[in-house]
Amino acid sequence: MSELRAVLPPGTDLGAGVPLGGSGRSTVHRHEVVHGPPEWGGSVVVKRFLPQPEGRRAAMGWRRELTGLRHLEGAPRLLAADADTQVLVMEDLGPHPTLADALLGADGADAWRNTVAWAGTLGGSVVADGAALERVRRDLGTELLAEDRRWQVDYPRRGVDRLVEVAGIRSGRAAAAQARDVVDELQHDTGRHVLGPGDSCPDNAVLTPGGVRLLDLEGAGVRHLAFDAAYAAEPFSTCWCVFTPPDGLTAAAAAAFTDAAQGALPGLADDPAWPRQVRSAVALWVLAGSLWLLDGAVADRTMGPEGRIGPAFRALLLSRWGWVARECATELPDIAAACEEATVWARRSWAGSPLELPGYPAFGERPAPA
Repeated sequence: MSELRAVLPPGTDLGAGVPLGGSGRSTVHRHEVVHGPPEWGGSVVVKRFLPQPEGRRAAMGWRRELTGLRHLEGAPRLLAADADTQVLVMEDLGPHPTLADALLGADGADAWRNTVAWAGTLGGSVVADGAALERVRRDLGTELLAEDRRWQVDYPRRGVDRLVEVAGIRSGRAAAAQARDVVDELQHDTGRHVLGPGDSCPDNAVLTPGGVRLLDLEGAGVRHLAFDAAYAAEPFSTCWCVFTPPDGLTAAAAAAFTDAAQGALPGLADDPAWPRQVRSAVALWVLAGSLWLLDGAVADRTMGPEGRIGPAFRALLLSRWGWVARECATELPDIAAACEEATVWARRSWAGSPLELPGYPAFGERPAPA
């Protein structure tokens, strides 16, 4: 409790914490407010970042989360923070279901409505105003800003390298060069650089009575808006809760994202280059995902946190590669060719495994809402 006392205002007293999960990087607890500022309400959530082995970047996760809580719309209110102990006290959004709960549930209309609402919240959360972004950049610091630029180059390239090593694809060099060109284009399009939440996954979207709220901002950073829009178009670029969406859902979600993001970047929906930028960002995420997921696919593992059933790595990767091969063949032919090669290799190498990505349980065999 010493770390917690360091962050609390004088006269504030919290009850014992109830664990809410966390990860190897952090712990998260809900605490009753026994005595405290009236605006804190009856309970708060406390997130403590944990010391990490050499080479891990927990401190950067702390600073990203702090910046996201300070600046992003839809995030919990930041109530207190202490840099020495890396403890954050934030608004308690309550024990409401998440978008993952809706998608894995049994009500298709509810899941559809909440997915579109999540996309609108995500698009409306970003910060694009020049003066606000300057404050964001000061909060993040030069090391994190450089890291944001670096991973956009490194992850897709390393994903291609893994496809060459494991699958023996022949178009790797051309695909890597084309990916670098796409990254350069997005990095130079500074008018669409925003602060976004990063890991915008269904289990980080809380469905409150007042609307969707966004949790877990350890990935918050400054990047091209298309990287966040890809989460709606693909969907869920870095998440475990990925199944085949019903026809029309990703189009509706992408439209909701774009419409909401126009509050920060007017005219987005009228720019013919915007859909291409989103598809390009999806392709970069898919190449990066080849780095993160390929070993699990070779080992034939299944994704999902404890107690939750996610997709098989193999089916997920095949779905992602197929998306790029299909949607990017004209605009990004070398990346599309690499993904097509990976698909052919996987279907040959993993013959006998279930390779089709099933639909979301919420939708079953029912038709999608109009």
